[in-house]
Amino acid sequence: MWIEELAKGKYKYIERYKDPYTEELKKVSITLTSKSNVAKKQAQKELNEKIDRILTAEKKSDHTLQELLDEWWDFHSQTVRSNTIRNYTNIMKSFKKNDNLNLKAKIRNTDSQFFQKFINSLTFSHVQKSKYKSVLNMAFDYAVNMQYVRDNPLRKVIIPKPPRTLETFSRVQDLYLEKEEVNRLLTAYYSSHQSKRIGNLVEFMYLTGVRIGEAISLQVKNYRKEEKLLDIHGTLDYSKGYKNATKELPKTDASYRTIGISNRVIEILDEVILENKLKYDHYDNDSYIFIGKTGLPIQVNTFNAALDYNNEKLGDKKINKKLHSHIFRHSHISLLSELNIPIKAIMQRVGHDDEKTTLKIYTHVTEKQKTDIVEKLNNLGF
Repeated sequence: MWIEELAKGKYKYIERYKDPYTEELKKVSITLTSKSNVAKKQAQKELNEKIDRILTAEKKSDHTLQELLDEWWDFHSQTVRSNTIRNYTNIMKSFKKNDNLNLKAKIRNTDSQFFQKFINSLTFSHVQKSKYKSVLNMAFDYAVNMQYVRDNPLRKVIIPKPPRTLETFSRVQDLYLEKEEVNRLLTAYYSSHQSKRIGNLVEFMYLTGVRIGEAISLQVKNYRKEEKLLDIHGTLDYSKGYKNATKELPKTDASYRTIGISNRVIEILDEVILENKLKYDHYDNDSYIFIGKTGLPIQVNTFNAALDYNNEKLGDKKINKKLHSHIFRHSHISLLSELNIPIKAIMQRVGHDDEKTTLKIYTHVTEKQKTDIVEKLNNLGF
């Protein structure tokens, strides 16, 4: 700091600072009517505060919310899969159509109340609201990293969970099928030649615990028969239609795995692969295993439609649970739990990095086994 004497008994106090972007030296100043030691200390304090305000203002972003979302999406879309891109693109379009979200607002002026009001205005399910918040949250995390803003206002935004009712309450045992229920379904599938191919896929998923996307993306080269191993190294991306479906890496590291397979799984794979070789001229190691009549991977909606159809065929023996492709994955967890396989081994086999669902089913099945133990002890006659 230095002092310049002005007319009429005034003194100009001057200090330099470095512009954070250009690194050029700039000056700030204040004028006082004294150059005493007290005045010098006061001048230094005010000059420092003035420099701090300037630097803070320079770092504040002038981005609008729309500009931030566009910039973040240009960056983030390069790091995610096609299915995710499609889902997030739909959400981004929805933002533009929603009158309750002012995309012209400067992000430096937005706060938790601004976004809480927007979330509260949505008439979607709890899950869908969470997706909308997630996109905004990621955009503001990016803004914090870029030093456009100091804090992420979405951190304090709350999405209240709906109250549990009899209709929404899901019993643990409804998440999976018992062995007897799977056998009933397979009887319906294998009773018809037309449904046998999907029946093979049903039984395969029950005995391996793979996801439907992982199952239909399996190629012949992923099957190592001599070692009794199966490489689960991808999932099928059919966001551009099944004709243009491609295999891509799974979402998580845990999903990229190799599993051991039973003799029955080997029988299923051998049978399906042989049938495909006899039917298609150019069937090789790069070909998909579980394919439909068109030679393309079995479609998920076709799989689920066949599931409902074959369940209806059971008539009075129909399974009164919500059936979908994922239930066979949960059923495999139940099966392994009954075989007393440790939970960590189960998680590794099914590619879970979050043990929440696994633990829920595992705990329920093991509690049931405890009851069976007591019943068996009672039957000893002592």
